Formats: sequence, structure tokens, C-alpha cells
Amino acid sequence: MTLMINRPNRVIEKQKFFQAHTNEPLWLRGGSARKPFLFVYFAAIGFGTLGSLYGATKLARGTK
Repeated sequence: MTLMINRPNRVIEKQKFFQAHTNEPLWLRGGSARKPFLFVYFAAIGFGTLGSLYGATKLARGTK
């Protein structure tokens, strides 16, 4: 329990990091582990959208 209580407060440090004016988009800031995670996330969203559109066009055409 002391590991959770006796931790340094880094809120101001993180706030300055994420609010700094840079050319990098906000969703990519915060480390190199974000890029692969976001790639998988956006690929899953794209795949789901394409699957939904494919199913909707099949329903609209009346094919099985």
C-alpha cells in the first residue's frame, strides 16, 4: 500500500508535456508504444467499417 501512497506527484510535469506546442499530434505523444497500439486500433476500426458497409450493400442488393 505504501507504493501507491508514497509516489511523487508528476501531474504538472505530464500536463506540461501534453500541452506543449509541437507538430506531433496529441494522440501520438507519450512514448513509442503508442504507434503500434494506434495502428492496431485504427486497423480494427477500418476493418469493422468495411465489414459493415459490405454487409449493408449485400442487404441492399438482396443477395445472401
